[in-house]
Amino acid sequence: MNFDPATTGFAVMCDEKGIINKIIRDDMGVTGLALGQPVGQFVDSSSRTKLLNFLVELRGKGAAFDWEVNIPQQDQIQTYRLAGAVDEDGLLIVGASTSQRALNLLHELMKINDEQANALRMAVKDQTQTVRAQRESESIYDEISRLNNELVTLQRDLAKKNAELERLNAEMTRLAVTDSLTGVYNRRGFFEIGAREIDRARRFGRPLSVIMFDLDHFKEINDTYGHPAGDEVLRLVVSRCQQNLRSNVDVIGRYGGDEFTVLLPESPLENARSVAGRLLNAARNPLSLGNTQFDITFSLGVATQDETVADFEQLLQRADRALYLAKESGRNCVRTV
Repeated sequence: MNFDPATTGFAVMCDEKGIINKIIRDDMGVTGLALGQPVGQFVDSSSRTKLLNFLVELRGKGAAFDWEVNIPQQDQIQTYRLAGAVDEDGLLIVGASTSQRALNLLHELMKINDEQANALRMAVKDQTQTVRAQRESESIYDEISRLNNELVTLQRDLAKKNAELERLNAEMTRLAVTDSLTGVYNRRGFFEIGAREIDRARRFGRPLSVIMFDLDHFKEINDTYGHPAGDEVLRLVVSRCQQNLRSNVDVIGRYGGDEFTVLLPESPLENARSVAGRLLNAARNPLSLGNTQFDITFSLGVATQDETVADFEQLLQRADRALYLAKESGRNCVRTV
């Protein structure tokens, strides 16, 4: 329905209980017209009763209506014609003045046919559905926001767990190649580094040497003072050797028991013999453990990679043969092959 603004006195929207929820226009300045108030509030008691009874009767139905109501204005009662349509989702009331044009409009309203009524009903329903859809969209948006926040939290927790997992994996890798007693590389770790270094030395034509040594008569320490004392001696020996090696360059590893190996990158034979001599001299200084002093000596074998060495294992075998020669020579010395 289209209402001519020139002939329309006021228009409001209200629900099926007669509560105003939208003021469309108010050209008449009707006293008391406000949102949230009953539409019958601004008419006299007789008209109010008629209006509310009509609303109750037509609740949930679709219909058009036209009747006179008496509206108090200043010092007099003015009679107006109200016209509108009731729908199952709401009520549209249009108030018009008593002009002839308004009466003609009301007359046209009374001729509303089923098609127009259905169109009005669908328009009201579409508006209601739009509001409901907006509310549902807001609810969906809130739910998406909540899920996004949960996702951010889960991603943060996952990143922390991944970082912890990486740390644990790195620790497991380190433990797999580390001697638990002395903290240096174990046999496996030493072989992995040695294999890489001999490949690099061959590729770039760089020197590479290995020292293999053990403690002379170490079994006597274990037999006399016990294995805990022997373990502490091994830790002290490793610490003393590290003080005489290049940090972050030379690599020391425990080959097994009291036998150790030292990898010397960028070191030809003469340099390696010099390093072995420093280790030999360092070992000759007594080691103190509590009130006990231990006189330690080393037997050392030195070998250098050349074109006749097939792989790192063969280089270690040469160093082992040199160590055997040192023992055959009375121990406490350095030998090469």
